[in-house]
Formats: sequence, C-alpha cells, structure tokens
Amino acid sequence: MIESLIKQSLRHRWFMLGFAMVVMGFGLYSFQRLPIDAYPDISPQKVSIVTAFPGRAPEEVERQVTIPIEVAMRNVPKVESVRSQTIFGLSCIDLIFEEGTETYWARQQVNENLKSVELPEGAETPELAAVTTACGEIYRYELVGNDSHDVMELQTINNWVVLPRLMRVPGVAEVSNFGGLTKQYAVTFQPAQLERYELSLADIVEAIEANNAAAGGSVLKRGSMDLVIRSAGLLENMEQIENVFVKSVEGTPVYLRDVATVDMDAATPWSIYSKDHTDESVEGIVLLRRGENPTFVLERVKQAVEELNASDQMEGVTIKSFYDRQFLVDNTLHTVSHSISLGVTLVVLVLLLFLGRPMMALLVALTIPFAFLFALGMMYLTDIPIGLLSIGAIDFGIIVDGSVIMAEAIARRLGESQRRDFKGIFAVIRETALDMFKPVFVSVMLVMIAFLPLLSLTSIEGLLFRPMAMTILFALQGGLIFALFLVPVLSTFLFRHGYSEWENPVLRWIKPGYAWTVEILLKTRFLVATLAILGLVLILFQLLPRLGVEFLPYMDEGTIWVKANFPDGTSLEQTAAYGRDIRNIVLEYPDIDFISLQVGRADAWSEPFPCSRIEIMISPKPQSQWTQFKTKHEIIAALGKRLREEFPTTRFSFTQPIIDMVTQDTNGTSAQLAVEISGDDFDILLDLANQTQDMLRSIPGAQDVNIEQEGPQAQLQIVQDRQLCARYNVKIEDVTRLINTAMGGDPVGVLFEGNRCFDIVVKLDRQIISSPQAIGKMPVHTADGTPIPLTQVAKIEIVDGQTVITRAEGRRCLTVRCDVVGRDEGRFVAEAQARFANEIPIPSGYSVEWLGMFQNLERAYRHFLLILPLTVGIVFLVLVVSFGSLRAGFILLMPIPFALTAGALALHLRGMNLNVSTGVGFATLFIQSGQTGYQNDCATIPGTQNSNH
Repeated sequence: MIESLIKQSLRHRWFMLGFAMVVMGFGLYSFQRLPIDAYPDISPQKVSIVTAFPGRAPEEVERQVTIPIEVAMRNVPKVESVRSQTIFGLSCIDLIFEEGTETYWARQQVNENLKSVELPEGAETPELAAVTTACGEIYRYELVGNDSHDVMELQTINNWVVLPRLMRVPGVAEVSNFGGLTKQYAVTFQPAQLERYELSLADIVEAIEANNAAAGGSVLKRGSMDLVIRSAGLLENMEQIENVFVKSVEGTPVYLRDVATVDMDAATPWSIYSKDHTDESVEGIVLLRRGENPTFVLERVKQAVEELNASDQMEGVTIKSFYDRQFLVDNTLHTVSHSISLGVTLVVLVLLLFLGRPMMALLVALTIPFAFLFALGMMYLTDIPIGLLSIGAIDFGIIVDGSVIMAEAIARRLGESQRRDFKGIFAVIRETALDMFKPVFVSVMLVMIAFLPLLSLTSIEGLLFRPMAMTILFALQGGLIFALFLVPVLSTFLFRHGYSEWENPVLRWIKPGYAWTVEILLKTRFLVATLAILGLVLILFQLLPRLGVEFLPYMDEGTIWVKANFPDGTSLEQTAAYGRDIRNIVLEYPDIDFISLQVGRADAWSEPFPCSRIEIMISPKPQSQWTQFKTKHEIIAALGKRLREEFPTTRFSFTQPIIDMVTQDTNGTSAQLAVEISGDDFDILLDLANQTQDMLRSIPGAQDVNIEQEGPQAQLQIVQDRQLCARYNVKIEDVTRLINTAMGGDPVGVLFEGNRCFDIVVKLDRQIISSPQAIGKMPVHTADGTPIPLTQVAKIEIVDGQTVITRAEGRRCLTVRCDVVGRDEGRFVAEAQARFANEIPIPSGYSVEWLGMFQNLERAYRHFLLILPLTVGIVFLVLVVSFGSLRAGFILLMPIPFALTAGALALHLRGMNLNVSTGVGFATLFIQSGQTGYQNDCATIPGTQNSNH
C-alpha cells in the first residue's frame, strides 16, 4: 500500500505540494485557536456539595447535615472517594469520580441523590459548587476607591455591579468576593424596651414580616383596557422600617422606632482581605469553567473589566488586576518558542555539518515546519492545549530522522548515477523512495513504540504525560508522511539537474581518527567488552540505587503561595493584625513586587477555612530586576526563616497556587507527605496524630510538620432543659429563635433598593450580651407573655468544641502533613513508614493511610516496571521481523543498558532525582538507542531492501 502511495505521490507532484500547503495552513489556523496553558489540567473529576447551616457549631452541622448527605451519596456510581470538611455554619462534601467521567453526568447523579436528603429547619438548600477545577483560578483583582468609599461600599459595588457582569463572560464558572462588609439593615433592641411595652422578640419579628409583603390582585376591567392590580407593601427604605406598626397600647400605636434602633449595619464578617500597605480592601476571584480555553476566557474577562472601569456604575471605583494566568501563558509561549527555535537551529546546523549541501539541509529541515503544523492540527482536533508538556516536549532531532534516511539515500543514488536528465533523475528518485520506505517506516515506528508506556499511564501522571505522548506521536506521523511522500516529491524539484555529493572537510579530517579508534577497539574487543560490562554493573548496582526519587521536578508558576495557621480560636480581627505584620515583613525585601492576604473564607462559602487561617500570595518582581536573591528557592528560604522566627507558634507552608489546589483535590492534602488516621474517637485520633507529628519531626529533611486540621476551640454552649421549659411553659422554639435571630442575626426579611436587595435582621444590642452571664439574663417569654431569664430554662457553659471536622469515606480523620526539604521523597517516605510501623501502635478499629505525591510516584513506578520490558520486547520483535535474525535483534538492543547507565550518570553529576519525567526520557532514550543501531545496519543486513518494483 505504501509503495502504491509513493508512486501516486510522485505521479501527482503538484497535488502533493497542494496537500502540504493545506496541512500547514490548517496547522496555522489551529495555532490561533488552540488554548495555551502552562501545564495540563490534572485535577480530578470532582463534584462539591456546599450546604450552609448558619450559626451552628461544627458538631451540629456534621450530625444534621454532613452525615445525612454522605449517607445519601453512598450509591452514586463511579465515585472513588468521598471527603468532607465541616466548620462553623458550613458543610463541604467532595466526591471524586473515576477518571473519564463526564462532568454533567456526575453532577446529575449527585443532584438525584440529594433529593432524598431531609435537612433540619434553618439549613439552606445544598448547592453544587461551580463547574470548575483546581486549575480554574485565572484572574484576581482588587477594587480600589477614593477615600470616600469604605469597604462596605466596595463590597456592595462588587456584588451588584462587577460580579454580575463578569459572570456573563462566556467561559466563566464563578466570580467570588473576598473581604469587605456585607450591607444589611439592623433592628437593634434592648430587652428593657420590650418589657416596657410588654413585647417579645416574636412580636418584633412578626411585625416586620407582616409589614413587608406585596400582593397581586389579578386585573381590573375598565372599558377596553385591563388594569393590573398589585399592592406595594414591601419595605423600601430605613424610614419605612422605623414606622413599622408593632401594637397598640390603649389606642396609641407603638412603632418599631419606639422599641428599637434601626440603622444600616454590616453582617458578621468571615473574611478580611488586605494587600501591600492597605489593611482592608475587596478582592474578586474569577474561576474558569471546566474545559474552556483559558486564553480566550481571560481575554474576554479583561475586556469586561475595561468596560466596567469606563462605566458610570462604578461610582469612582476602579478594578485593578494583580494576578492572572497571562504570566504563565506568556512564560509558556516564551519557553516553547525558545525550545523550538533552539531545536530547529541545532538540527539545521547538524544537517549542514553532515549533509554538506545547503539544498540537502533545506530539504530535510522542511520536515520540521510540516511536522510541527501537522501536530498542531491534530492537537486542535483532539483538544490538546499548547503547553510545556506538549509542544515544548517535541524533539525535532527525532522528527527528521526519517527524512534524513530518505534524503541521504536519494542524494547518494543521484551522485552515483551521475544522471542530469529529468527523466533519469525522476527514475532514480522513484526507485530510491521505493527501496527506502521500509527502513524509514520501521525507524519511525520504533520511536512511536517508545511512547506506548506514556499512552498507558493513568491518574495524574496520565493526565500530565498522555497529551505530550500524543503530540509527539502526531509530530512523528507528520515527519513520516513528509519523509515517505514529500521528500521524494521535493527532490524532483530541488535536484532536477542532478546532485553531486560533497563531503565536509571537517568530517574528512575526523574520519581517520575515528577509523583508528574503531580499529583499536576491535583489536582489544574482549578487554573493551569486559570494561564496559564492569562499568555497566558498577553504575547499575552502585550508582542507580543511590539516585533520589520524586514524582515530578519543580515547575515554577511565578508566584509564591503561603498558608499560615495561627493558634486555634484566634479571632478574625487578631489574625488580620498578624497579617499586617506579615505584609510589613515581606515588603521589606526589595525583590518582592506585591503581597496579598486572605484571612478567613470567601463569601461563596466554598472553602471551609477558620478565622485563624491566612492564605498569602507573594509575587516576586521579574528576575531581571532582582537585587538581593539569585533564585526563587532563595527567596522562599529567606521568607520562611524570617516568618518562622517572628511567629514561632504559627504553622507555615510554602507552595504554589495551582499545584497546591491540584494536589489538595487529587490526594486529599496539599502536602508532599501526609499521614491520615481515621477512627471514631476524636481524643484517640488526636493522640495518634500528636505521636505521628513528633515522629516525623525527628526525621532529617522534614519541614512544616503539623496536624492539618485546626484543633479544638472554646464554645459557648446553651443547652435547653426540656423539663424546665415544660415547667415554665416555654417553647423550645422561642429559645431557639432568641439564639438564632437575636444573637445569630438570622434575616427576617429583605429591603429592596432599586435592583439591589439587602437583609433585614433583628438583633440584641451587643453591649448587653458581652458575657455568658449577660446572655443568661436575656428574657425568654412564657406562653402567657411572662419574661423569665434564659438561665431558668437553659444551661450556659464554656466547653471545648471542634474547629474543623474532617471526614474521609464516612469516618472522622486527622491528617499529619509534612513537606520534604533537602531529601528525595522516596527515601524519606520509606524511612517514615518504617519508623511509624515500629514506634506507633494503631488500636483496633483505626486505620492509617499515607497520602501525598509519593502515591503517584509508586503507581508510576509499578507501571513503568511492567510496561518498559513489554515495550522493549515489542521493539525486539519488530527488529527480528525486519531483519529476519534473532542475532540482529539482540545486537541492536545492546545499546539500551549502556544508555541507561549514561543517563543515570548524567543525573548523578547534575544532582537530579529520578522521577516520572526522567522515566519518560529513559523510555525515549532506550528506543532511540535501538533505532540508531537499526539505521546503521539496515543497509548492511540482508532483507532490508526491496528491489522488485
């Protein structure tokens, strides 16, 4: 079949040139539309269920919300793991699905199972988090106003102007607000005022609800017209709230203003955002919808921001971006273009050196743009983005191998024939192409076989390297098409007057020395073989086992991501004050561009973080402007040392934004190593976690060892006594309403300001409930309206409670996290697991799981251990079939172990570790070694040529 295609391509030369132009044109078209991203999206298929239960302690949220939802999710198909985090007023449950599960199918399954869940009164309807991924964060901005704008106004503009516009951008999954104060209207009362008019809290709430309603009255016929009937009873301003009628005392109306103070207020904040020298500001975070092109979406977001900044709605407020994915996109393009240009330049120089004639070098070099654009077109058709691990991984030296074989054979045959007439030249080119198609085809196929291990990878390593393998295979296919069909066609144009071989003088000078060396080696072949085998054994058994092991090499995202956990129970305001000190320390370093701090959790309620937690983004200046440090690792080391000295009781961890979120979703922790202990008794879990923490800290290389979950914190617990409530004729509902509404600030209505709406809350004066004793004096009304102190029907005490409750596969768990510095992950994990097994006994009913990137490393190691020998076996079969000789197959495989030793020696000399990336390189190196031998021997071993045409 290939022979027939070669004949047809030479017969229809202009058609083949047109075909080449179409392929390259489609490649250029694809390049303009392909997404550009630094790394493949390796985050798992996850569906998150977020349920708010305002005002409830973590234990209550777990019991009444988290566990019922987890039970309902047990029979969802294709779920690999279920994890949850429960915090004050919030439940977050993550379902990780099998790789390849369709996004909306998974969400539909979860939604169907949620219908069977019955939640308590006060719990909001469970919502599925946005259809995004851990790599979805593409844009961050800060709202900057003049001195007349406070953070409440900034957040109001963000919520009602900026977020709705950005949410309309195609490809945006969600835009969340962080920081600021949520505007609301507060009706603040004092118990003495209510007693004066013989009113209860229920009377106030019912009055507001009864006076904040609208109704529709169908239509009124009036001649040929229909008049729509509606009542306008909704509250529209603060004055109307003040004038809400409560009751009548001896014919005198009592209004809300008589018993309470109505004012604009702010809801209890759960987050504080600060940047550089600004203590409080408002941030917006734009998330990309799963599967969208980040390049196009980012461009649309920036256009929307420009429109907003130019609009009158912003009221003197400006959106200022401080982080977007463009840095990674630009860096990726720069790196890829540098890699491609360097590779092409080196290939062309080598071609000129060995092929001699510029025309020959040009013929072979044309393979590169054709194969490159062919690969881009195939990437477009298969939805593979442009990135460092796709286009950036193409080895153009391998791509041109087939063309080198074909072009060199054509040139040699033409030189030997001395033909100058076109008909004779055409015949020589045709015969040569038909003779050489088999070695060219087999040579390229050997390289393609090298990427079988990558195509069969699973999980994170598969998501990382399968796109790279497919891209290289596409480029090899393009190179093979060019070598078999276009090199002969182009040769008929470039060598229409014949070809005279030219030998590079440098090579002519080198050849005698090479021949002398080979002769000496052949004369002493037994000694050479012995030394080679000894060197091979020495490196394989002495050096190779000493190489460090890790999952992936370090990939720089530009920014530094720091997580700081202050002592459990630290208030939001105190944590923000610590954050101010951190900002001042970091900004002392001249190489830092900006620092951004997030204290607490975002308004979207999608992250269960306590008030004692800070997430910090630090951006260094461009490296060309650095004056103090030489590498990013030096910056991180200096910052870590300084911050740990200033805050010795604070748990810091340094990482990068994307890899932190991806590893958190994939492994259940963002740490390099984590020990997850599961069981039922929290005290036993805490004791085991503390022992594990002490053990890990004693291992060399351990850094930032701590328990990932925040510890217990004090809670003010109000326990209703049902017998006393019955004795005093007090409803449990009235006690609950006092806690939820008057103390917790549950909304009792909304007030519309144009298109915006704000909550109306009824609450006690905070000065009155400033202590547990004061809360105990709060009046609760009996059924006949008699007020009695809360302590008469409830017990008030301070107890230890949980800050965050983490569950995995239906059981509570604690996770001890650890980062590894100065050692390879493989040896560190092996030592940690051995010591854990010897030093820490695990009680019956409790289980331990080791989490982290090393899991992926172990899985990839087992995969390569199985698939690499299989791949080498396939190569051996191909060689045996090609040459018809077992001896030839064995001889051509001999370079593989020596290639392994040379690669291991190179890693040792450069201080690099074995990882999945080096495994990929070794796999390619092995096959390239065999391919080199095949190319050298294909012309000398019988059976590799076909002369019957």
